[in-house]
Amino acid sequence: MGPQEDSKTLTRTSHLVQIEHVQVWTARPFAEVVRGLEAETGVFDGAAIQARIEATAPPSAVIETIAAMVGRSGFMRFAALDHGAILRVQGKPTDAVRFLIGDPLTASRMTKLRIGSALYAPLGLLVAADERGGADERGGTRLEYDQPSTLFGQFEDPGAAKVGRELDGRLAALIQSVAGGVEGQVH
Repeated sequence: MGPQEDSKTLTRTSHLVQIEHVQVWTARPFAEVVRGLEAETGVFDGAAIQARIEATAPPSAVIETIAAMVGRSGFMRFAALDHGAILRVQGKPTDAVRFLIGDPLTASRMTKLRIGSALYAPLGLLVAADERGGADERGGTRLEYDQPSTLFGQFEDPGAAKVGRELDGRLAALIQSVAGGVEGQVH
């Protein structure tokens, strides 16, 4: 029997959330920044995790498999989405990649507390060649992301907020590592 069709079966709530959007500019070329990001982050391998689970490995072995995927930055890459590709096809030469980065073990610390925080795991980080030339008209690269603590602050949970602040620090350190001396601005 399907769900009843009356006004009591569906409830919708919403609220506005203030998010801090960060843009960081570096004189380093796009390709160099991307190579640095790839060197500092590990790679998520879902097939390896699934194989451990199917082999009925103990939970500690599955967790060890996940932990081994984390790079020096404390993050791993889940995906690299080439947003510049469709623009290049349309005659606008653009280098822009959105990376989905995170750590499932860190994410689970939040999702245990507030499952809705899974909406923001993994985090998004856009790396784009700066067409405006940046501060000195030489080009450079722009990195953009939403500050994790402001994403997770909406859940009003001290534990999730603490993890958000930890991610703020990890993300800032990663960007400093791959971009070097940077100029930042918040929008």
